[in-house]
Amino acid sequence: MNKFILILVCLFFLFIPTQTETLAELNQVDSYDYSTEKKGITIILHKVYVNGEVIEEIYINQHKTLNQVKREFKDWNVIEENDDEIVLLKKIDDLSPTLKSKGYIGINRKGMLNLYIGIPSGNNIIESFFQIDTNKLEVNKQKQLERGIKISTKKRYDHILNYLREYARKDTQ
Repeated sequence: MNKFILILVCLFFLFIPTQTETLAELNQVDSYDYSTEKKGITIILHKVYVNGEVIEEIYINQHKTLNQVKREFKDWNVIEENDDEIVLLKKIDDLSPTLKSKGYIGINRKGMLNLYIGIPSGNNIIESFFQIDTNKLEVNKQKQLERGIKISTKKRYDHILNYLREYARKDTQ
């Protein structure tokens, strides 16, 4: 029995240096200095469309400096910047892609002129403009507005709003 214990103790001491070397190797890998790697600049673009929708795009660019980014986006306004990030804003004189594909102008039961994503219903209003005096509006135009008028261009959007301003209730403006 004593020989068995002696053999176990000897084996135990044989394995300790091997484990210590392995731990030392692991510590060398973990001590790598990641701060020397270039992290890149985060570029955040905010596009603001005439209908009020804001689309944000985020890029991480490891190859450009802040000055290079500013030159590339010279027609954008710098909102915020630091060593790691720059936030840029641009007003787009057009409808948002979402509105172009799914936008409708319509009225609700109370005659409020609204901008909708999708065919007009109570839960998909994204903007309200003014109340229409439906007594002055042609019946055909009122029915069109109740169903919703598809808008896919800024020109049509502006035209419809300008046309309907003539029918806005004076007591709600």
